[in-house]
Amino acid sequence: MTSADLDHLLATTPARSPHRCCFLLHVRPERLVDYVAAHQDVWEEMREALTTVGWRNYSLFLRPEDGMVVGYFEADDVDAAQEAMGRAAISPRWEAAMAEYFAPGGGEKQVLPQYFHLA
Repeated sequence: MTSADLDHLLATTPARSPHRCCFLLHVRPERLVDYVAAHQDVWEEMREALTTVGWRNYSLFLRPEDGMVVGYFEADDVDAAQEAMGRAAISPRWEAAMAEYFAPGGGEKQVLPQYFHLA
């Protein structure tokens, strides 16, 4: 199987969903405690914005050994919800506050393709 075959399979699998999104981030290992602590008291304005634009069941998971963060959320339309969150007034402030925790390039969401779903 070539990478083109894999790309085609991932793009056409019926398991893909416009309602679920999983992504990776990478936190600097030396900043993990502060990063996790910051998420114990997420700003109310940020929580409200996420809810308003349609993010549901939003969860973050951490692999402490290397700072890999796995994020997951659901929305009626994931692409529209992400775009709306990008336009939310609070987004630039939150992203600026979180930027210090990420490894170089690690704060840019790497969205993972879905290829299986057991309903």
